[in-house]
Amino acid sequence: MAFNCFPNFLASGGARAPVQPAATVSTNLLTDSALPEKLASHFPKPWPSPKEGKKRVLIISSHPNVDKSFNHRLVEAAKVTLEADGHAVIVNDLVKIGWNPFAGRQDFTSLKNPDTFDLQTEQVHAAEEGGGFAPDLREQLDLVDWCDIVIHQFPIYWWSLPALHKGWVDRALVYHYSYPPHRSKWTGKQWMCSVTVGPDTEKATHPAPGTPWQGIPYQNLLSPVALGTPVMCGMEPVPMWICGFAAKGVEEKKEMVDEYVEHVKQFVCGTKEDWHLPRSQPKWSASICMQNTIPDHERPTRSEDHLGIIHGK
Repeated sequence: MAFNCFPNFLASGGARAPVQPAATVSTNLLTDSALPEKLASHFPKPWPSPKEGKKRVLIISSHPNVDKSFNHRLVEAAKVTLEADGHAVIVNDLVKIGWNPFAGRQDFTSLKNPDTFDLQTEQVHAAEEGGGFAPDLREQLDLVDWCDIVIHQFPIYWWSLPALHKGWVDRALVYHYSYPPHRSKWTGKQWMCSVTVGPDTEKATHPAPGTPWQGIPYQNLLSPVALGTPVMCGMEPVPMWICGFAAKGVEEKKEMVDEYVEHVKQFVCGTKEDWHLPRSQPKWSASICMQNTIPDHERPTRSEDHLGIIHGK
């Protein structure tokens, strides 16, 4: 039995990418020789090295308008700023590399239980029991192994990541490799989200009760990806950057980019001691400490504290 493990994806603007010949591999053994040439490394080594005392930075982006979107301008601005300060940067554009977002059998070169596939069982087998990861996934794991901080750059889609980016989370956050914290190889690394949104930033971060999203701040809606996920991996959440009105004109976008550069300088180039230093107030954006989005008085400390549960434990 064979299956197509490398489907085509939407390249940009809802346009379907040209159909390429399907590649088929056995469901029981995914050997390197069975994988198509398109999975040759997108990031050939040697990878860059930072100056002494500086960071290795991995920027992962997922905007479909490759190299032309405002998100891509932010990526380039961060790269230029970081490299000028002596940091080493790799940009991982998931659309450009044709990332496969679907977790499944194709993630592994061998299967522990090919007849009853269970993703976490196979992840443990690949991570600890002599199995192996498919080359495209192995490369993504190696990239995070290499870096000191991962910056996720994306436009908000339905209060979360674009599906392609979410597929990176689904595949690259591997059980007994990336999480839970006591098993994670990435403990102590940093994780930052840089997000563009439709409404102006103040309305997004301080919404009125009558807004379509029921008055819930965007930072709370983004908490799973910007706070919960890195914590589960033993990584440190770096303050998130959020910018609204991303469809503004040229001059306004230049100001937004400048504000992002200031965020990068303070929260990525600097140390944690720099996080709360005063700086000029941004006009278009906000820097948000995700750990502080849940006040202590809202953290349940007693079994009888209200958690919104109607039935069940």
